[in-house]
Order: sequence, then C-alpha cells, then structure tokens
Amino acid sequence: MAFLDHNDIVIGSTDDGHTFVLLNRALPAAQRILTDHGFTARQPSGPGRPLYLLPPAYAGEQAHTRTGEAMHFLFQHTWDVTDLSWTTRWNPDEPLPEPDVHFDVSGERVTATARTDAARRVLADHGFTPTQDGYSLPAGTQETRQLAAVVQAEIALSMENLGARIGLGFRTPADIPTAPARTSAPTATPPAAPAPDRPRRTR
Repeated sequence: MAFLDHNDIVIGSTDDGHTFVLLNRALPAAQRILTDHGFTARQPSGPGRPLYLLPPAYAGEQAHTRTGEAMHFLFQHTWDVTDLSWTTRWNPDEPLPEPDVHFDVSGERVTATARTDAARRVLADHGFTPTQDGYSLPAGTQETRQLAAVVQAEIALSMENLGARIGLGFRTPADIPTAPARTSAPTATPPAAPAPDRPRRTR
C-alpha cells in the first residue's frame, strides 16, 4: 500500500513512537511552522519529499498539542490532510481506551483485527469483511477508497469511544520512504481526517 502518497500532508506514527509529518506538495511556510513547533526536518538526500519528526518523548499530550497547533497554521495553506497517527492521541479528561481495532495498512491489502462486537460492527459498516485472521477490505478496491475506509472507520470508532491504532509498517523513521511509491496522480482524494487539535477520544 502507498497510503502516504495521496494527500498534501500526511501525519503518522512509527512503531517506535515518533510522530511524523510528510509533505507531498511544496508548502513554503511548512518548514518554519513545523520547526517552530518542535519538529526536526529530515530532508531527502535526492529527489523526494520533506519529512518532519517529533521524538517518542513527545508522544501523547505534547505530540497532540504541538502537532495540532502546527496544523492550525498549515491549514492556511492546504486542507488536503490525512491523519493516520496514534502518538498524537490524548484526552485531558480520561485515559484513552485500549485499541479495540488494529488496522494494518503495510501489506498489499488492508487488514484489521477487532476484539469487541461493537468494533466488529463498525468494521462491517465500513466495508470490511471477515477473514480467517480478522477482517480485510475486498481485493481490488481502489487504494484511495481503502484509505477513506480506514479513516472513516477510525472516526466512527472514536465517536463510540472505541480505541483504534493504524499500523503503517514503519519500525523507525528510517523506514519511511522519501519518494512516493508511484508518480501517477490519484483519481480521487479521500476525505481528510479530523485535524489533530480537534477533540479526539481514541487511539
């Protein structure tokens, strides 16, 4: 899957707890905005796309605040944003629930596992079908539609106070590709995920 390639800005998390912001389109103000909020720039050595990182020490409240405030200013330049992160999730009023659903978007197909009936119902409502090991989206589904299904299912889980975590398959920032997996433009853009600074209850 190439879920990182379809939006101007993609927010994500690595398995070791880094928060990253990846730019697929040149936004001249982005470097100043992100570095002002504590992100470190990792520029590609050749043709590629800029990547900005927050270390694992900032996961939770600080990652939530810093990323949310940075996106507030970046929204002046683009609304084309997808948020697939788990390190930015934080609730000042109560602990976040343990993930009821784990999404895995690192392979050829999007898969998910669910540990409650309520979570299984949400997955079914968003096009996931049962498999021997959990759930998956149907083979042949357009990649942008798969991305939209994951984002929308995560939002629906959040609204029911069910935890979710999206695994992108990046163990460390070194695993994040510096160039898109393909150069052709997508035929459709999925709905952007809610901004990180909006109240979120899960992940």
